[in-house]
Amino acid sequence: MASSTEVAVTYANIILYAISYQLQRPVEPFLVRSLIHNTTKEVLSVEEESSSNQTYGRLASFFSFIQTIGSPLIGILLDRIGVRKTSILVYFASAASYWILANATTTTWLFWSKVPTIFQHAFLVGQATVASASPGTISDDSGARGGLNGGDKQRAVALGRMTTAYTIGATIGPALGGYLAMGDLFAGARLAIWGSIISVILSIIFLKDRNNSDSTEGNKTKSDSQKVHQQSFLQSIHKTISYLRHPTIGPLLFIKLLNGVSSSAFTTVLPLLLVNNYI
Repeated sequence: MASSTEVAVTYANIILYAISYQLQRPVEPFLVRSLIHNTTKEVLSVEEESSSNQTYGRLASFFSFIQTIGSPLIGILLDRIGVRKTSILVYFASAASYWILANATTTTWLFWSKVPTIFQHAFLVGQATVASASPGTISDDSGARGGLNGGDKQRAVALGRMTTAYTIGATIGPALGGYLAMGDLFAGARLAIWGSIISVILSIIFLKDRNNSDSTEGNKTKSDSQKVHQQSFLQSIHKTISYLRHPTIGPLLFIKLLNGVSSSAFTTVLPLLLVNNYI
């Protein structure tokens, strides 16, 4: 029962996380333009438009850079302090980011608002929470047949629903954020603060102190799990970096890099295209 509650709360947190993130994301090009030129006029000169586009592009790149640094750190934190504390940290960092954004008066503060997002990896934490809260270990027999036992199927289904939960939030967030921005460009960010705070409260109340290593309890010995906690934080970072040099992981990361570059370029240019040509 407790595990089912944790999974349900995780889904709710992911929906809130997606709504909160998407509330302010579509509005950022307008924020950049209004803060740089101190105007909300619809038509800008070529120089003003170019300046806004470049600043927004740098802001998007800075955000991606911060996220890249934070992703492996979240994995380390999941192993060392568990899903509950990491979840609280993630949503608190999200609230801090939205608070800075909601009070930004210059583009410099827009960049500062991205710094707390180094911990803004709720989907990774959600996956770890669902995996550790869902029963299931691959038995030798089922592994030999290439199949999954009942518990593993339950875990796989639960993890699959994470994407559905995020999609629900990502569908509601942009429309609601655009509607709120009609009266105030910062309204979405202020609402996102409360969405993140609710997730902090839900994590405190309903999630258990469970290490990420518990999700693979059937495949790791107790001594293997203890080794994680005996390592220093710097040793954990060094071990994570060493994985990047693995000959099998390298090509996969290269493909992910190409995909990330193209996807990031598209998601950055699209709102600028809409702002500059259709709105």
